[in-house]
Amino acid sequence: MENKYNIGGQIWVQKDKGNFMGPGRIKLLEKLIINSNLKIAAQDADIEYDIALKNIKAINKIANEPLAIEQENQGTYIITEYGKKIIKSYNKLKKEHEELLIKINKTFSVDIDS
Repeated sequence: MENKYNIGGQIWVQKDKGNFMGPGRIKLLEKLIINSNLKIAAQDADIEYDIALKNIKAINKIANEPLAIEQENQGTYIITEYGKKIIKSYNKLKKEHEELLIKINKTFSVDIDS
């Protein structure tokens, strides 16, 4: 019987000791690009509406400039160019992290099997 180990992890970006960006927040921003209605985007991202709203407020507060701007108190948000830049940068970082995990898993497997 073969035991297969897996080393995993997720990327969280912190700023000023606060959680700025992680998988859930990125998914919410991506869903807001598709549908600007926060209730629908939150549902599509599998996040409760109240948590989604808190996340939007938190990332806008932490960021150098807003990532999502509410449109006239209608519950709809526009993702800014800066927000799109953050999404792109995070996804690039995530891809590099996944590639590193593959390498680490191979190294770990070789080390324990030798």
